Amino acid sequence: MTRSTPSSTSKPWFHGYAPLPGCHDEFVLADGAVRPSLQPMVQSLSGLGVLEFQRRWEQMRETIRENGFAYAGYDKARPWDLDAVPLLMPSEEWRTIAAGLAQRARVLNLTLRDLFGRQSLLIDGVLPPGVLFQHPGFLRAYQSQPRENLIQLYAADLNRTAEGGWQVLNDRTESPSGLGFALENRIIISRMLPEAFQQSRVKRLAPFFIELKELLWSLAPSHRENPHVALLSQGPDSPNYFEDAYLARYLGYTLVEGGDLAVRGRRMMLKTLEGLQPVDVILRRQNSEACDPLQLNSAGNAGVAGLMQALRAGNVGIANGLGSGLVESPVLLAYMPQLCSALLGEPLLLPNVPTWWCGDPDAMEHVLRNLDSLTVRPAYRTRGLGQATQQLINQLSPDELAAEIRARPHWYIGQQRVARSTAPIWSTTPSPHLQPGYVAIRGQVVIRGDRYTVMEGGLARISATPDSLDVSLQKGEGSKDIWVLADGPVEHVSLLEHPGAAVQLRRVGAELPSRSADNIFWLGRQLVRAETLSRLLRSAASRMGGETRSTSGLEVPLLLRCLADQGQIETSYGVAEMRGPMRDIEQELPDAVFDAANPNSLRSVLAEIYRLGTTVRDRMSQDSWRIIRRLDERFQTHARSSTSLHELLAVSNELLIELAAFSGISFDSMTRTHAFRFLDLGRRLERCWQIISLLKNCLVPMPESHSPALETVLEVADSLMTYRSRYYARLQLAPVLDLLLTDESNPRALAFQFARLEELINELPRPASHAGFTRDQRIAMSLIYSARQLDVQALAETHNLGDEQPLADQFEAWEQVLPQLYEAISHRYLVHSMAAHQLSDIGPIGPAGPSSQAPLVRPGGPAERASQGAGTEPRSLDLPPEDEVAP
Repeated sequence: MTRSTPSSTSKPWFHGYAPLPGCHDEFVLADGAVRPSLQPMVQSLSGLGVLEFQRRWEQMRETIRENGFAYAGYDKARPWDLDAVPLLMPSEEWRTIAAGLAQRARVLNLTLRDLFGRQSLLIDGVLPPGVLFQHPGFLRAYQSQPRENLIQLYAADLNRTAEGGWQVLNDRTESPSGLGFALENRIIISRMLPEAFQQSRVKRLAPFFIELKELLWSLAPSHRENPHVALLSQGPDSPNYFEDAYLARYLGYTLVEGGDLAVRGRRMMLKTLEGLQPVDVILRRQNSEACDPLQLNSAGNAGVAGLMQALRAGNVGIANGLGSGLVESPVLLAYMPQLCSALLGEPLLLPNVPTWWCGDPDAMEHVLRNLDSLTVRPAYRTRGLGQATQQLINQLSPDELAAEIRARPHWYIGQQRVARSTAPIWSTTPSPHLQPGYVAIRGQVVIRGDRYTVMEGGLARISATPDSLDVSLQKGEGSKDIWVLADGPVEHVSLLEHPGAAVQLRRVGAELPSRSADNIFWLGRQLVRAETLSRLLRSAASRMGGETRSTSGLEVPLLLRCLADQGQIETSYGVAEMRGPMRDIEQELPDAVFDAANPNSLRSVLAEIYRLGTTVRDRMSQDSWRIIRRLDERFQTHARSSTSLHELLAVSNELLIELAAFSGISFDSMTRTHAFRFLDLGRRLERCWQIISLLKNCLVPMPESHSPALETVLEVADSLMTYRSRYYARLQLAPVLDLLLTDESNPRALAFQFARLEELINELPRPASHAGFTRDQRIAMSLIYSARQLDVQALAETHNLGDEQPLADQFEAWEQVLPQLYEAISHRYLVHSMAAHQLSDIGPIGPAGPSSQAPLVRPGGPAERASQGAGTEPRSLDLPPEDEVAP
């Protein structure tokens, strides 16, 4: 990278940094001198200069934004806030931390095994019985699972005291988060500061992830080679979903939700398009009580019914074991020294923040006497509710809090208030400089048998205020990359290097869960819908203003009729003739496009594209994801600014370019697996609908002046150039119908879509025992046959003579058959893992769920006409009867 000029490096880039009084600072000593272990990094950064450092940092922030790495916090997703300056730790100090973390992991594992087993800790008086039996997370079902090692992944939040020692703030044993964020931080910062990274001799993170993969392989039944590992996520609404998708991609695991899995014959199976595929190991991110609605929380529907049966039978491994969150509750912190002494016979190496459980009468009196100097917290941790409970506690007056503690002492603990240490944070306000911020670190441990591997580095959490971790996280705290400095040269280690048996060659991709196939299918449909809306809006905006303003009085009403049929504007504008002032629609059209309250608006369509892209992010390339994110960001930027026809025209052009880029990457880069096929299936089905809708709204009834209507149709269908190259400037109905209905060489023609649908459906998996063609195959064949049999010349002549019914009947027939094709595909491949879609017609509706948009019922569509009992009988395509769904 280009270095800054000498003038920009004339004084140290850390000039003016001053630590906060009364706090241990990780960067400078008490006399203001830089700590000796940090000198190599300081020298490297000083040579880099402030301007060059800031330039690189802006590039890295743009990378974070484009990658879409975010934390979906308590109110909404926010971009991941990473600080530019890493936190450096000497190797000797980190070894002390690592030894303490490994010891705590052993203690908690033995504690959990005892509490789910003999409960000798209660019998011997090490733990009061109320600690366990008052715990809402203690369920009898957890005691029936294998208990050799229930905790395979352990994490702890640590803070350095003012005296310089380390203490534990929280233990995390349920399903610790932070691995993906730590990895992303390391990749970003090491790319930004490669010189400092090499000169500082930073230990690598890859050995930890190699050990993690070895652990998960070891959990497979009968220690199978190359077992199938699935990462069980809580879904797109989870705060850690971005991290889940990132880890699944990095480790090469299948990202699943509870609905993707099923238990058959006490074995865990993944629902895929190919059928049920065995799963050997689950890396769990769901809460324990949500994992099995059959034996745990029957009110939930996010888990896998029968998971406990598969665990007891030894047919699936899981990390962490169910119920492992029992020992991460703060109440255990009050007894950690006693537990360590009783279980290991040794003192606790890493003390935790002093804690008193109010269920003990003496401890309760101590807490009540010192309410002004202690922090009161819930004694038991319930994931997803802890922050809200803490907020309620903080809102109580001292008298109210004391009364609450006396009424329910078992539910509360008191903790000594924590003063976190400080470290430099890079700030650009008002000019680039370093300022102190409060820091805590999260250590991560992988447990494989008697082997405890601590990540050499990890995630540091920073904030500008000294609030507790729970409070600062709600306010939007940031993070740092932790660099653990080696004593000597660092060996290069890669996750890709794994010695062992040769891998069997394959020409197929990973198994595609039915839920992923469904989301990919709808992503394809919404992309085409966004493209069609953009073309309609561009044509309308260009004809309403400027030099290209329409003077025929025909094109704009036709385009508005198409937009009304799409639900983009009110139906009152979709009239055959422009009756009101042009300025009314010129003012209202841009507002309608950016209307977030309208589920049919272009803004809502793009929001649905972003949501669907998020759910299948692990299935798409980084470049494809960046396009989807850029689509959303640019449109939101325009939505916040003033809208006009000129701006609408610019937005439409930008969207068409981005959508074309996504299409190009998809078709040039995606391997031809089922993921590609379902993306293309969605595109082709939606394209069929859009072609029919365009022709029907512009040609039925046929306008008196044919040429403007035909030119408008060709322009929106992106076929005007092809028509002119064949027929020059002569616009006639027959060649237009041929080009857009029956020409299989035109990618925008209906026949092309039908032919492609038949090809894609024939490539989908189907039972080997099935004789003949399935229903979806027969429907696809009937569609392409109807297009090939169509006599467009005779149809055009009849239409020009004033008989519009044959063409209208043909459109009506296709409109009725296309929904049946989707239903046949969904019934065979998708319906078993997703809620049923309300198919009022073939219009682009989204998957059912709390964040999906409402079904789109187009005015005058088949469903509406059927409910009104009006219209003529549609032309039949002689479809085959329903066949049985494949098992």
